[in-house]
Amino acid sequence: MKRVFALIVVLLVAGKLAAPPPAAARTIDPVVLPSQMCRGYFFLPVTLEVRDGETAQDRTLWFLYDTGASASYVDPDSVERVSGQRLDSGVRANFGRVTAGPVALTGLRAGVRELDHLSIALGREIDGILEYDAFEDVLLTLDYGLGEMRVESGALPRPDGVTVFDANGPDSRPWIRVSFPDRTRRLLIDSGAALSPIVLRDLERYDTIAPPRATGAAVRFSEIERRSAARLAGNAQIGDNVLIQPVIESTPETEILGGQAMRHFVWTFDQRHERVRMMRHAPDTPITFEPLITHGLVLVPEGDGMRVATVIANTPAFDAGVLTGDVITHFNGRSMRDRDCSVDGTPPEILDLSLLRNGEAMDVRLTLYPLVD
Repeated sequence: MKRVFALIVVLLVAGKLAAPPPAAARTIDPVVLPSQMCRGYFFLPVTLEVRDGETAQDRTLWFLYDTGASASYVDPDSVERVSGQRLDSGVRANFGRVTAGPVALTGLRAGVRELDHLSIALGREIDGILEYDAFEDVLLTLDYGLGEMRVESGALPRPDGVTVFDANGPDSRPWIRVSFPDRTRRLLIDSGAALSPIVLRDLERYDTIAPPRATGAAVRFSEIERRSAARLAGNAQIGDNVLIQPVIESTPETEILGGQAMRHFVWTFDQRHERVRMMRHAPDTPITFEPLITHGLVLVPEGDGMRVATVIANTPAFDAGVLTGDVITHFNGRSMRDRDCSVDGTPPEILDLSLLRNGEAMDVRLTLYPLVD
């Protein structure tokens, strides 16, 4: 595979970058990729070679870049749209030569898997998920302040525990050591969990301001992972960076550092050397976490909407009379597949739901308030 940065060619093998050339390629300026940020998620356009009678838009797929993903995936409908070929779920799609703005590459491979449920859950059409290792052997920067993805050749210096950290862990994805008042955990750095703060197992083992309470769920490929949350009574720390009384959420599986914590930093990943650099956007501003405000629904994608699997007691949805089995079709007048990416992710005070109950259309207004202060 090849990726081209301006006039400099970086060689790739089997979809990943090989060691960069020794001279000029290590000194080039970073290349800004044509990514888009939507509610804290980074989306990257990948364009197949344009054929006669087609436009670049006809051949472009939008991938969510996910540092927590160990493999790439693409939706079968998206493959058919850009190639005219229908591939069954479970096979691997080989894309040949593609481009991501000024970057050219060949050899991208992705497993074919239905992703409609993620489009509905995210409120934005998603064609695929791009794995962390897609940028092996170059430096990749996720700049949450500017909403940019950048790539450049080179390597990070050895970890100093101040800005550069060891990112190795149980697999090839990036991990980082986070200290809590009475323990230290190595957490997965997960840009694909953009709406989560810190996600941990066994919340009852941590000293929290109030007992953990049910707050909602996270959508996974094959299941809905129900979540509880609480605010830590003490602080968490990464190197010299103090995370003041963060909100922590529950998981039965991988513990993660999510986007609500990542957004305070610019992250640069050196995948080949298993290192990460994190730089504060505003070094003099304390790192704090807003109260957790949500509707109190556990939602399961169904058709072009979301079916209510559970209404959590003593939440805005419970107060408004939403019922298990209702199918939500719109949030604030927008379809579930097309919610506004221009908003910054701050929860509104009012959430108007359009839903179907036993086939009858109705509107329900939720007044939102914190479930975790």
